[in-house]
Amino acid sequence: MLQMLFILTVIMMTNSELLFLDVPTDFSIEAGDNITGEDGLCVRVYCVFTVPKSVSDPIRRTWFKVDPQNSSAEVYNFNSNTVFPQNQKECSFGLNQLVQGKSDGEYRLKLEWGEGNVYSFPQTVHITVKELTQKPTINVPLLTAGEKADISCKVPGDCLKPSADIVWTGIRPNETRLQGRGVPGKNEEFSIMTFYPKPEHHNTKLTCTVTLQGRIQTESTAILKVRHSPVILNSSRCFVWGDELSCMCVSSGLPLPKISWPKLNSTTKHCSAVSTENIISISHISIAGFSELGATVECVSKNLIGTTKMEIQVQHHAENPQEIGFSLSTPWILFTLSFVLNVIFASCLIVVRRREKYMKPVDDNHVYMTAMKREESVYETIKTQ
Repeated sequence: MLQMLFILTVIMMTNSELLFLDVPTDFSIEAGDNITGEDGLCVRVYCVFTVPKSVSDPIRRTWFKVDPQNSSAEVYNFNSNTVFPQNQKECSFGLNQLVQGKSDGEYRLKLEWGEGNVYSFPQTVHITVKELTQKPTINVPLLTAGEKADISCKVPGDCLKPSADIVWTGIRPNETRLQGRGVPGKNEEFSIMTFYPKPEHHNTKLTCTVTLQGRIQTESTAILKVRHSPVILNSSRCFVWGDELSCMCVSSGLPLPKISWPKLNSTTKHCSAVSTENIISISHISIAGFSELGATVECVSKNLIGTTKMEIQVQHHAENPQEIGFSLSTPWILFTLSFVLNVIFASCLIVVRRREKYMKPVDDNHVYMTAMKREESVYETIKTQ
């Protein structure tokens, strides 16, 4: 009898897998069989288990990779804040900073309680690490020129304490700072870039580059849209052709500005167009019976952000050719362009009145796009002989 008790005692002390010979099936576990993560990020495995009534708290839970004597330091336990039945206990775990080819493998759960009592579940969870495909998330608020703006870049995934370096390119920020928020087992890390937008920042590409573990790079790019008050370009002009006044007002702004002429009357010919990027408006008017050289004509440009005005001086197109020579001065360039645009705007007048939608000129649109790049003149692409 004493010999039998001695044999049972030896078995219980040497076999960590066997604790209760009578009720081994009272140990059960529920967890995913196959979990996939991405290189540099993390995975979380949700898990519950049950134990025999004779096993009392506290119970230490340890997830290990393959060898129970070589527990992996990269494994951590967390609580999902889920309410479970009284007989179930949580055993959820996570792996941070995954490394492809190293973190892959089989993971098992080991329980320890009392004085040297141990049980390892035979079920395993298989972890597979694939190449990183996730990218940073850039959040751009509504941008208005001159107003402070905070643009955020979120690190891919929602890992605890990610080893991430974040770099902004495309705009020099006034300030950058890191910010995090999270719940048990999860965390989101951001870089916040603060700057004051200017009209020239419109259509600028802003890139956020995230480097994970000092070895994996991923990036995202956003194209900024900056709202700003209208600006009437210096290339706006007024000319008298015989006894007819012909005026052109060119204005940029976002939202697209609307151009008006306070001297506009029922006999005035009027036509408008916009650039392909929908940020430059061009308005043309013709008034018959006008001969007030040296007078000014007011152009008003307005959008939701603001209003601007310009007094355009009336000039005569008939300059002395000997004085101009071959310098391609602005008046002669304007002379040529005004003639072309008169024809174009006359043909588009009927269409503009019927439709208030976006209009896409073909030949003259390149001229207007040039104005976006160089404000000095929208007419510099017109050559005269």
